[in-house]
Amino acid sequence: MNLKNTLSKYSEKPKSLFRKIFVTLLFAYIPFLILFIILSGFGIMPVNFNNENIYGIKAVIVLICFTPFIVLMFSAFGYISFVFGNFILKIFIALLPEKK
Repeated sequence: MNLKNTLSKYSEKPKSLFRKIFVTLLFAYIPFLILFIILSGFGIMPVNFNNENIYGIKAVIVLICFTPFIVLMFSAFGYISFVFGNFILKIFIALLPEKK
């Protein structure tokens, strides 16, 4: 088995990778969002907004409004990490010698 051929299979970037990461992280974040909505809705855990602790329905609205931005931020970091790792992998593959 050739190492260069094996690694070349993993160096291809999937189509619509950012969208897949975003949707996956959004659904992964939903259980934590529901838990945080319950805790802040009942006044157990505050939501910090502009250095002010917020409870109740206002906290629920803030959580729901900021969820897409939080998921977008994590998706961007994940996508950038994947692209950087893919770049390094392609450089490593290019440096491997050809096997005859």
